[in-house]
Amino acid sequence: MQFIQVFDNSSSLILYRDGSSCEFFKGEDAFVSIMNAWQCMTEDALPMPAYAVSIDKLTRADMTAGEWVEFVFEGLCVYNEMPFERLLVKASKDYCGFNIIRYTSSTGYEGRCFYLQLNEKTMEDFCSEISRVQFK
Repeated sequence: MQFIQVFDNSSSLILYRDGSSCEFFKGEDAFVSIMNAWQCMTEDALPMPAYAVSIDKLTRADMTAGEWVEFVFEGLCVYNEMPFERLLVKASKDYCGFNIIRYTSSTGYEGRCFYLQLNEKTMEDFCSEISRVQFK
């Protein structure tokens, strides 16, 4: 399985907006629209070595500002020997590459990250889509 295919297995998404959050489950309109925008954005993306390491306390503090999308999985997943139950992405329209922060219930947002290079795209369309999503 290629890394980008991992996201197809998410069971829900949590959208964080300036410290507030809302979860959307597979099949809901918001879930479908966010996943469609994600797939369009990442269709030619290239996984790259990530040099970033997440520190739980700092990541949680960062999540109180801006928009973030968290992909939630039904259990523990492992890719490239790195475990995760959730994958967190900061959304910024100018990003052409970004870290993907791993979360596990035992360590939180702690440890090495994944990285995606969007290959001549930015997050602009993806950010536009998540900005349209209304919280429940």
